[in-house]
Formats: sequence, C-alpha cells, structure tokens
Amino acid sequence: MEYDEFRVCRVKPHLLIITLSNLGDVMMTTPVIMALATRFPAARLTVLVGPKASALLEKTPCIDRIVVYDKKADWSAKWRLLRELRQDPYDCVVDLRHTPIPYLLPCTRRSPLFRRFRKTNMRERHWEILDMMGFDLPSPPIFQFFDAADVRSSLEKLRIKGILETSGWIVAAPGAASKQKRWPIESFQEVLSKLAIRTARPILLVGAPNEWPIAEAVARGLPGVVAVVLCGETTINETAALLARAALVLANDSAIMHLGFELDIPTVGIFGPTDHEKYGHVGARFRIAREDATRCSCNAQRISYHERNCFHGLQAEKVLGLCWELLSESGNVG
Repeated sequence: MEYDEFRVCRVKPHLLIITLSNLGDVMMTTPVIMALATRFPAARLTVLVGPKASALLEKTPCIDRIVVYDKKADWSAKWRLLRELRQDPYDCVVDLRHTPIPYLLPCTRRSPLFRRFRKTNMRERHWEILDMMGFDLPSPPIFQFFDAADVRSSLEKLRIKGILETSGWIVAAPGAASKQKRWPIESFQEVLSKLAIRTARPILLVGAPNEWPIAEAVARGLPGVVAVVLCGETTINETAALLARAALVLANDSAIMHLGFELDIPTVGIFGPTDHEKYGHVGARFRIAREDATRCSCNAQRISYHERNCFHGLQAEKVLGLCWELLSESGNVG
C-alpha cells in the first residue's frame, strides 16, 4: 500500500507541517516540505506558519492550505486556531517548531515531543525530525518560491530602474534583521566595487524595507558602478525570482543568504557574531566568509550571545576571494 507509513487506506491522506516564523528559519524548513510533498504526491498538505513568512510559501503548488499562526497572539486566538485545526483529522503531523500542538490534534502519526538531536546545524535538525519519525525520504527538489508572474514583475521593476539585463546580476544584501550581523558598509563597498569592475555586471541591493538606508549608503559608495536599490520595492517572491537568475549572491547571515542557498545559486554568507556551524550551509555553491573568533581580542566567548557584534577582523580581500572563486567555478567571470 502506497501510504502504509500512516497505516490508513484513505486515497488522499492529510499532512500537517508546523513550520517557524522568521523568513530565514522558514526557508530552512522548505526541504522538509518538499520531501514530504514529493514522497506523498496525492496527499493534502497543510502548513502552519508565522505571519511574517506566509507569503514565502504561497507560490508552491504542493501546499494545499496555509494557516497563519501568530505565536504572539493571546490565548483566546490560539484556542480558536486549535479548534479550527481539530475539525479535520490528520494522518501525520510534523512539528518543526517544537510545540504541544501535535498532541492536541487527532492524528495517526506525529513528531516526538522529546528530541535528542545529533546535528548542530538548524537545517539538518529539521531533517532529523523526519528521521526520528522513521521516514526514509529522498533528497527533495528545490522549493518553488516564485512563479512566472513574479519573474515578469521583478524584471519590469529592474527595467524601470534602467537594468535591461534579464539575468547574471550580482545580488547583495548588506542588511540583516539584527544590527550585530551587519558587516560594515565600507567593506561591502570595497567588495562590490571590485566585483563590478572585474565582471561588468550590475549590482542589485536587496532586503527588507527598513534596510533601504543601509543599501542606499552602499550604493553611494560605488561610483561608476551600475547599482540599484530594491529594498522594500520587491516582494519576497520577486526577490527570489531575481536571486534565481543571479550570477552571485553576497549576504550577511540573513534570510537572503538562506534563500540563495535553497535556490542553489552561488552564495557567500558573511558570519561574525553568529554561529556559522549552526546557521551556515555546506555545499559546492556556498562559501562561509568568517575569521577565527578565538584569535580576536573581542573575547566573544565571554559575553552574552546577543551582545556580540564583532566580525573578528574579516577583511574585504578574503570575501572577494570567495566571491571570485564561486564566479569562476560557475563560469560567470565574464
């Protein structure tokens, strides 16, 4: 029987995936969504997601329903949501957030409440939850973050700004949700200026609306370089459409960095205060730009994690070398 994992005979099993809230965190759960959708193509798939990231999941046809869960909502709102979810029994509930929700819903199979992870990396930990449930799933295809309409609208926004190329840009995200994770503006300027001169490629500066001043400051320091600021002017789906056609993505530890990796685009992620082993990635088209914190005088290991803001002397020359390495390997040097 095709769906013997659920020990049911229903033609269309119902799966519920409880994912996270922040954009970057949700991006790292998309392989789980795609793996389950690929393994059970006839299943009805419902995804519970935070309000900030709901739009990120709207364009993939494998998700039948998106339910927004606001973890900051009051108890009455959460109770109404739970009652709504309880109206439909599930064959499987996979909780990537670690809540009691699976044990409050009628279902045949659920992720464990008590977990012992072997991995440090957060993306790999999501996959470990599937292992804990006994699933043997294939490597998933790339998640569909955008559709043809997003491609058309994003290219039109570039055309209005004078960028006529339809691919091959260098995309940079000098912002990040946390100020501590932002590599200095001057360092971004040095790297992007040299990349633009050597490759003759336009620079697209992307990010959230509140990161526009940072991107604009970077652009002002790129004289003679074709650079446009798109922060707040493209949706997350349009941004994904642009990244998918980029020659290179350069970003701080941020949602854009994770998106570049999930789209399998050559991406350099810049790390300083945050843990590269926990939030970075490993792959042929991904590079981690960092320096050894133990050799820095900032004594980062002795202060609170949320107070760390040092990049431990990470120089533009090193980041530029990693960018050039990826461009060369992907044949995008010209």
